[in-house]
Amino acid sequence: MAEYVLDYSVYANKACDFAYQQVQNAVSALRTFIGPEPQNYYLLADGRVTPTNVTLPRDILENAFLFNYRKNRLTKAGETLTEGRFKPAVPYLSVVIKQPLTTDIDLSEWVGELRANPVPENLPLKQLVTLWSYINNRYVPLSYTLETINSNGDYETVTVE
Repeated sequence: MAEYVLDYSVYANKACDFAYQQVQNAVSALRTFIGPEPQNYYLLADGRVTPTNVTLPRDILENAFLFNYRKNRLTKAGETLTEGRFKPAVPYLSVVIKQPLTTDIDLSEWVGELRANPVPENLPLKQLVTLWSYINNRYVPLSYTLETINSNGDYETVTVE
């Protein structure tokens, strides 16, 4: 009797190992299909966006913001806040990338959900678009025209090159 239980446990372990391997293969194939795993990003004061696995010097880290992709929040990179009042991060109600040959890209919903504590004083639109393209795995051309509506209701058109 004990002999049969031992054989059963061997087969159960093999089945479990096989299932685990199949799940790993599926995750790998899916990750290849949908792109790299999402991650947090640093928004540097000079307008660049870098992943958080890059080690930054202390003086650059003090002036950078950390974007948490899970919560869609910006915080100071040196002192990440998880509590407190998170306000709208940018003074825009609508941001649309106008493309002449293809359909326009509307970032308005994402921009509306973006929150910050403290709110950045000057977040360049180009940096915002770059961050959005990294998070959504979408290509954005090097030069484009942005049509925005700011919080005062004014329409603005900005060409980024």
